[in-house]
Amino acid sequence: MKTKIKIIPFLLLTIFFCLPLYAADTMDDSHHMEKKEMSHDSHDDMDMKADEHAEHDMENMDMDDKEHVHKEASKEEEAKIGVTEKLGEQVDLNAVFTDSKGNKVNLGQLVDKPTIFAPVYYSCPNVCNFLQTSLADVVPQIKLKAGEDFQVISVSFDENDTPEIAAQKKINYMKAAEGQIPEDAWIFLSGDRENILKFTKSVGFRFLRRGVDFAHPVVVVTVSPSGKIVRYLYGTETLPFELTMASVEASKEQTGLSVKKLVSYCFSYDPQGKKYVFNVVKVSGFVVLTVILIFVGFLIFGGKKRK
Repeated sequence: MKTKIKIIPFLLLTIFFCLPLYAADTMDDSHHMEKKEMSHDSHDDMDMKADEHAEHDMENMDMDDKEHVHKEASKEEEAKIGVTEKLGEQVDLNAVFTDSKGNKVNLGQLVDKPTIFAPVYYSCPNVCNFLQTSLADVVPQIKLKAGEDFQVISVSFDENDTPEIAAQKKINYMKAAEGQIPEDAWIFLSGDRENILKFTKSVGFRFLRRGVDFAHPVVVVTVSPSGKIVRYLYGTETLPFELTMASVEASKEQTGLSVKKLVSYCFSYDPQGKKYVFNVVKVSGFVVLTVILIFVGFLIFGGKKRK
C-alpha cells in the first residue's frame, strides 16, 4: 500500500507536465479544423449569394448604405441578449404574422403538428444564413415526413422584413434543399414589432437591435401540436437525430431535456467562423482529470479492501 501511495505523486507530476503539451497539440489541431470549416462555410455562403443574385434577390440592394457588421456585445448588452428557457410553457399562439404569400395568419392556425421555430432576420449576414442552410441540409435527412409529421417555421424578428423578402428567402432555401422539402413544410413569416415581441417573449428569446443588424442568440425552438415548448437546440448546425428526437417528443407532448448546459461546456462560439466549435481542450482535460481521480481512488481504496 505504501509503495502505491508513493507512486501517486510521481503519476500526478507526470500528468501535470504532459497535459499542457497535449492541450497545445489538440488546440492546434482544432484550430486547423476550424479554419477548414470556416473556409467551407464561406464558400457555401458565397454560393448562396450567387444564387440570390441570379434570382434577382430583393436584398441585392446598395449595401454601401446598409453595412452589416456584427460587433462584439458589451457586458450591459450581453445581459439583454440570450435565451430564458420556458420548457413546458406555451408559445403565444395569438401572435399574428404574414406569410410569404402575403396572407395574415396567427400561430394558432399554423401550429397543428410538431413545429420547429427558427427565430431569424432575413438580412442577417451570417449566423441566420448558416442556421437555415443547415436546416435545408438536415430536414431531408430525417426519416419523418416533413409537412406531415413536423414542419419548420422561420420567424423574422425584424419588423422591417416584408413578405416579399420572406418569399425570396423561401425560394433560396428550397433551392438549397434541392426540392427535397415539400412547399408547405417550411413556412417563412414576417410581422410587426408588437407581434414579434409576443412570440419572442413567449419562447424566452432576447435580442437587441444595432442599426440595421441585431445581436441575438442562435437557437431553434420545438413546440408540440398544442403549442407547448418541448426543446431548445442551440448553435448554427443541427443534427438529424436532434431534430428527429425533438419532433417525436413534441408529437407526444413530452418536454425534453435541454442541451444548453452541454453546449455551453463542450462547445465554444467562434466569432470569426460564426459557429459553435467543439472545445477539445476543455473536454479532454475533464476526461483526463476524471481518469486520474478514478485511478487514485482505486489505488487508495483498492488496497484497503485487500487488507
